[in-house]
Formats: sequence, structure tokens, C-alpha cells
Amino acid sequence: MELHDEVAALRGELVVREARLAELDRRIDALITELKSATLDNAKLQARLKELLSKRRALENDAPGQLMLAFHGENALPTPPCANEAPDGETAEDKLRPRHVRKNAPRTIAYAALPREHVQHELPVDERVCQITGKPLVVIGEKTSEELDFRPAKLVVVVHHRALYGLSEEDQRERKIEPVLAPLPAQPIEGASVGAGLLAWILVQKYCHHLPLYRQQAIFEREGLFLPRQSMCDWYLAGAFNLAPIQQALRRRIATSGVVQLDDTPLKCQGSKGQTIFQAHLWTYSSPVTEGVVFDFTSNRGHEHVLDFLGSDIQGYLVGDGYAGYGTIAKKCPGVIEAGCWAHAVRYCREAIKESPAEGSQLVAAIGPLFAIEAEALQQKLTPSAVHDLRQQRSRPVLKNIRELIEAQQKLPRSLEGKMHKALRYLVNQWDALIAFLEDGRVPIHNNSCERAIRPVAIGRKNWLFAGSERGGEAAAIVYSLVESCRRAHVDPYEYLKDVLVRVATHPAARVDELTPDRWKALFGVQAKS
Repeated sequence: MELHDEVAALRGELVVREARLAELDRRIDALITELKSATLDNAKLQARLKELLSKRRALENDAPGQLMLAFHGENALPTPPCANEAPDGETAEDKLRPRHVRKNAPRTIAYAALPREHVQHELPVDERVCQITGKPLVVIGEKTSEELDFRPAKLVVVVHHRALYGLSEEDQRERKIEPVLAPLPAQPIEGASVGAGLLAWILVQKYCHHLPLYRQQAIFEREGLFLPRQSMCDWYLAGAFNLAPIQQALRRRIATSGVVQLDDTPLKCQGSKGQTIFQAHLWTYSSPVTEGVVFDFTSNRGHEHVLDFLGSDIQGYLVGDGYAGYGTIAKKCPGVIEAGCWAHAVRYCREAIKESPAEGSQLVAAIGPLFAIEAEALQQKLTPSAVHDLRQQRSRPVLKNIRELIEAQQKLPRSLEGKMHKALRYLVNQWDALIAFLEDGRVPIHNNSCERAIRPVAIGRKNWLFAGSERGGEAAAIVYSLVESCRRAHVDPYEYLKDVLVRVATHPAARVDELTPDRWKALFGVQAKS
């Protein structure tokens, strides 16, 4: 009984010891937290932390000797079987559980570049007294914290005071002259009461943030301004057509680049008075050789619109998705070569996997190396001639393998009809266009760049539903050309439009190419922000 009583007492001592360790751990954690945020004397806090850590180590190493002796006595409690086992992971037979890894990295908000507003907080004078000693309190440091806040945009009325000059009253007795009025600075729309900042904001909200004019009207009304929707419509149409010369400069640059990527998307358009809504199209053109994207609005999908936009004297490659009109253009223009899109081919094959898993998967796996080769060339930043050589060495054998696989699958039973048959038919019909990239290192193997450019239109039409007229569709094409080119050139579309809406009126027409987003950024970007 005495031994059991002694063991019970020592166990109680262990409980006390563990409680003391927990208390020391709590104080150490509190001190570490204080160290991280304190601006006081860190040397004293560091010394205090070392003292607490040394106490904890001493207490941890000081195991109750009497308890150990009691456990080794004749009547000691039996040693549990697990006591002599090696810790988990120290023997070859141990199966280690994988450490939990978070799927997503901790969320961080990057706001280091934002301007700071500093607000000082102090105790009232009557509270600056120590509650224990009664002595006055003085500032010995400070603790800072940050929060993100928002300052809404401001609507202002700019009043222009223009001096009127004329002869003095004494000189007017001898001669009368017409008064001379100080000129106004250039305006985005002559005779309109809208400034460049407001007009640029309306365009950005509509074509970057996909807000139709009726929603913008409601937002302005909450800010205290009733702005008729028709006025906004007139302003943005006039402003867009003032920017048309820049769109034309982008068109000329891309049409003469030698490699043109193009795609289109349907767009509903409201007909003239008495007509119903009809299906129009918005085309997008880009080039891997030059900067910029340009859009064009057409009333239908006829290939003649492409020829009108690019010019009948176009030379080089047309990279598209297999639209029959591109082949027609290539026949009409001897200098044009149609190039295909392997991304479209892969999509057809992936759809075919749903009905023919084995055959579809074989095709997707066979096409994969083509994209791996292009990714390698992009990562190494190879020149077009080096890309051409790489494709001859590595892409050509891959294409031979794909062709043999297609021919083998075409000989399979008719059970492959449906999506698999559609994929095979696309590959066979487009084969000459799909392998055209082998002959020129500038030609991409897919048209994804153009499709990414047209994606904002698909998002926008879910909000504003349709173009109000053909003129509205043409205005949309102009503004989309500029805002998408801004995105590719890493230019703020608001700052850009705010500047060029005024600058385009006075800029020499022969140098309008300087106002395209990428070149504007180099010539006027810093000046516009200052």
C-alpha cells in the first residue's frame, strides 16, 4: 500500500509539473507574440524570453527520481509492451502516413504598392493617468495595423473660365475690333458637355467591365447625377468613331504582318426601324508577329468581309478554325496559305472519347507531343528559323505518326460513327492546313490567342444582350480593338482612352500609328499619368 500511495503521490507531482510546463509554454507564446509587435526595448524582452526558456528546459529535465525508483521496485507496475518499441518511422516496416498538405496556398492580399493614409489615435487627456501609481502616462511607442478601404470615384463639374480680350474704353473711341477669346483645350467631342475622363470611364465600364448603359445610369444616379441613357449613347458612339483611325492603324499593321490569326463570334444586332433583331458577327484579328488586336463588325459571316477588311492584296498565312471561307480566300488570293488549328482538332478528339474511349484517347495522346515541342520552343525563346528547324526534326515524325493512326482508325468498323467519325473527318479534311505550320517558324500550331481575345465579347453580350444598331456594332468593334490591345500591352485602358480621346484630334494623321496602345505606352504613357 505504501508503494502505491507513493506512486499516486508522484503521479500527482507529475500532474503539477505538467501544469507548470503548460503555464511556461503559455507565457513563452505570449512573449513571442509581444516581441513580434512591440516597438519597446527588444533587448529586455529577449532576455526575459531566454530566462523562461531556460526554466522550461530545467523543469523538463528534472524528472522525479523517486517515481523512477518506485517503478523499478519489486512491486512496480508492469512495463507496457509499447514502451520498448521504436518510434513510428524508425523501422523499415513502419508505414508512414503522409503529412497533410493544404490544397491551396494561404491567401495573401498584395497591396504594398497602394498609397497610405495615416490616422493617429491617442488616449483622451483625462485617461493618461496610471490606474495603479496615479502618475501621468507618456507616449513610449506605438502599434500599427493596416486595413484596406475604398474611396469611390468622384463626379465633378469643371467650369472653364475663358478670358475675353479687347481694347480699353479709351482706345475703343478711336477704333472698334472684335474681342479675342482665350481658346478651350481640346475636347473629346466638340460641342458636348462630357470630359475625357467621364467618356473614358463609360467606355471602360461597358467594354471592360461589361456594364450596359442602363446599369451605368443607375450607378451615376446613386452618386447624385441623373445622366440620360441617350446622352451616354450619343457620347460613346461619337467618341468611338473619333478613335476609328487608331483601329485602322492596327488593321494595317496586322494585315501586312504575313501571319494573320482570325476568328469570329455571333452577335445579335437590332435592325433598323420595322426590322427584327438579326444575327451579325464580330471578327477578331491578331498576329504572333506584331502587337495588337483588331475587331470588325459584319452583318453576316461571308468570307467577302474578311477580304474587304484585310485587303484583296493580302499575302501570307491565315490561321483559323477550318471555316470553309478561309479556303475560298486562299483560292482567290494566290499569296494566301491557309493554316489550321490543332487546338480545335484536340477538342474534337476529346469529345470523341465519350463515345469511343480507346480510339479518342489514342489520338489525343498522339497529338500531345506537338504542343510539348511548341512549349519548349517558347520557353527557350527560339527565333522563327530555329523553330522551323526544330519542327522539321521533331514535329514532322509526330505528324507522320498521327496520320498513320488516322488511316488505321478509318479502317475500323462503322461503329466509330458519331463524334469519333466527326473528329477523323475534321483531321482528314483539314490535314493540309494543319501541317502548314511546318514551313514557317512564325506560324502557330493553334488559334488560341485569337480565341482568348474574343472571350470578353462572349461575356459582354450576356450583359448587354445585343448591339443597338449596325452603327453600335461598328463602335463596339473599335473600342474592343483598343481595350484588348491595351490588355496585351499591359496598359491601363482608362488612362489610355482618357488621353487618346483628346490627343487623336490634334495628332498628325500620318503618325496615327503612334497612338496604338503599345507605342502610346512608350511615347506618352508616363506623360499621361503625370
